[in-house]
Amino acid sequence: MYIREVHAERDVATLQAFIRENVLGTFTTAIPHATVDTLQSTHIPWVLSADEGKLGVLRGHIARVNPQSKVMIDATQTERELTDDVLVLFTSPVNSYVTPRWMADTKLSTGKVTPTWQFGAAQVYGRARVYHKTSDPATDAFLQAHLEALTHQHESRLPGKEWEVSEAPESYNTRKKLAIIGIEVEITKIEGRFKVGQDETDGDWRGIRDGFKKEGTDLGDAMVNMMEERGKSRPGISG
Repeated sequence: MYIREVHAERDVATLQAFIRENVLGTFTTAIPHATVDTLQSTHIPWVLSADEGKLGVLRGHIARVNPQSKVMIDATQTERELTDDVLVLFTSPVNSYVTPRWMADTKLSTGKVTPTWQFGAAQVYGRARVYHKTSDPATDAFLQAHLEALTHQHESRLPGKEWEVSEAPESYNTRKKLAIIGIEVEITKIEGRFKVGQDETDGDWRGIRDGFKKEGTDLGDAMVNMMEERGKSRPGISG
């Protein structure tokens, strides 16, 4: 991901919090294979353990029938860890088109304005360990612990008593685990890009912010919040 310095976020705790808020990450591998395309991507809901490793550890799972699983299984017949790094991209659902009509400062002075897009994203590089051997007790242990953690991560946010994995029949859970493989990514690099008008003039920045306010939508309000959070250093941002 190309990251201009003005948009860069490098604080690990901030990026980890972003991942926790946007857990669906696109998992990408580039592993040469005789019958499957080299580049493979899968959308995965992740569980982040921020206090493990230097930068944290991500754990997820994908369907065993997924072609990406076949590539990883074939690449880890003797060792659990993939040779090459993997990439996981997390994107905020809060993103939007920005019309030049809102860039009142520059539009009036020179007319040199273009549409743009505002968004937030974080990307993670890491070393992946793959849990796929059904005869290995470590595979079942990993999947059981991961599925319980993933379920708790989301059930705990809902009202009422949490549903637990153990409530399903054990034989059913066993069959479901046989249909997936586990992935554990030790993060070696983490970086983010939040493009929310940091490089605009004060007049254009306020015009964009006020444009989102006038939309009167949930997305517009969320865009305002993101802009103001990232624009705290601007004088009089509340004006």
